[in-house]
Amino acid sequence: MTSHAPSAPATPITWGDPSRRAAFEPWLGRGVASFGLVPSSLEPASADASFRRYFRLQGQRAGQACTFIVMDAPPPAEDVRPFVRVARRLAQAGLHVPEVLDADEEHGFLLLTDLGRQPYLKTLQTASPEHADRLMRDALAALAQLQQAPATGLPAYDEALLKRELELFPAWCVDKEFGLRWDTTQRAAWDRISRLLID
Repeated sequence: MTSHAPSAPATPITWGDPSRRAAFEPWLGRGVASFGLVPSSLEPASADASFRRYFRLQGQRAGQACTFIVMDAPPPAEDVRPFVRVARRLAQAGLHVPEVLDADEEHGFLLLTDLGRQPYLKTLQTASPEHADRLMRDALAALAQLQQAPATGLPAYDEALLKRELELFPAWCVDKEFGLRWDTTQRAAWDRISRLLID
């Protein structure tokens, strides 16, 4: 990710569960004291194929204005402890990952450093050929460094795990995102494709 320019909040933050908001606000208050966080700048940053949400907000670190990321990972659907553990191990391996600055593991809130607003792919698409080449070489070097790193605590990427990951597409993209229902022919086609990918 690149670019840390702040922007005004575009969408207000909503909480489906009032008790979760009640747990969030005092935790965020600690970050206000430690990192000069500006709660009024809180805005949606991104989401993924899970129950997690990500927010961006402004603050300060080492006397410099910057932005931070808040992860909202509601238990029991999500558990932030593996994320915290793996992030630290990847950082110890010399990889560029978000730093966990504060964690409320019981309630599933993390304060992270912000890697920027622009995804790597978007940067690649708009880069000059020379810059794109450097970016790809950097990405490949990071993959090689990851492969040579000591154990990160990640589970083996075996057949069972790959099956679960492949099922995220019909569950989250087809169903949740687009509200579509596959018929038996479409489902059978996906099962064949999945089997090919696993094999």
